[in-house]
Amino acid sequence: MIARQRWRVVGIVLLLALVAGLAVVALVGRRELQPVQSNHRQQVVITVSRGESLQRLVEDLGSHHVVRSQFFFGLYADFRGLGFKLHPGKFILDRGMGPSELVAVLEGPSSQLPIEVRVQDGLSALQESALLASDGLFSAADYLGQVNSGKFPGISPPAGAPAGSGWEGMAFGDTYEVSPRVTPHQFLLLQLQDFQRRVAPMLASGASRLGLTPYQALTLASIVSAEATTSRDRALVAGVFLNRLRLGMPLQSDVTILYAMARAGQSGAKFTTQYPSPYNTYLHQGLPPGPIDSPGVGAVDAVLNPIASDYLYFVSLPNGKMLFAVTAAQHQQQVQEAGLG
Repeated sequence: MIARQRWRVVGIVLLLALVAGLAVVALVGRRELQPVQSNHRQQVVITVSRGESLQRLVEDLGSHHVVRSQFFFGLYADFRGLGFKLHPGKFILDRGMGPSELVAVLEGPSSQLPIEVRVQDGLSALQESALLASDGLFSAADYLGQVNSGKFPGISPPAGAPAGSGWEGMAFGDTYEVSPRVTPHQFLLLQLQDFQRRVAPMLASGASRLGLTPYQALTLASIVSAEATTSRDRALVAGVFLNRLRLGMPLQSDVTILYAMARAGQSGAKFTTQYPSPYNTYLHQGLPPGPIDSPGVGAVDAVLNPIASDYLYFVSLPNGKMLFAVTAAQHQQQVQEAGLG
């Protein structure tokens, strides 16, 4: 009798534990199935390949931050039978969608509607390629291939560009409305047309006043864009670099080395001003071979209309403020006082 009662107690305890466990799983699952964002603002294009498995799709959704939990969404999608309803195509999803909305879109026809893609200015082609790939438009490698060697009849780089220089610096940052089926060539063409309309005329009319070719002015604007953020600081930094160019001083810009390291796939390597690259403006006098990013109109304007000064040095503080100096001694003092030396 006593043994039977003990087993009954054990059974009740196990049942309660099971119920409690299921309740916890349900609560966690409910939380993990909530939308990634609280509103519908960030669109993502997901490509479903022919014969793609549900597991592969769920992994893709997770890598694009469309679902919180691959595990719980996978269970939900499997319960809904999504794996039997998948068909190839591109689908516009939103990080504000819940699981039922996501399944409904993925079960339906692939999208024909245009989407908005925002590319901020001041990004290198490498950074842009990663951004566009993360949006699900196309592969980063395919986009970089177009930047490096794509052919666009009727469009030329600014005067002074070396032969075969590619389109770095001209992949203009803006918001573009495109088909989810847009190709890397088509997207870059839109960027180049935007550049030709908004930036190329500025360079063509203003670069010669500085003793620069339009391509050199673009290259300098890309460095200024990476070094400073406010309009005034950019105009002051542009003045510093122009002063150094006139005096035959090396630009000594860290961002040109960072670009060279990223270009060589060595972003994680230890920074050194002795890094071997033609983009290293510590080792090589004058401007680097070409732009290090695609500057916006503001950075280009700063180069074409710099603030005149005697400054030859500047340092960026962690709080975003920039300090300028005329002499190396003043500069070193500023660096030391800022705790950056």
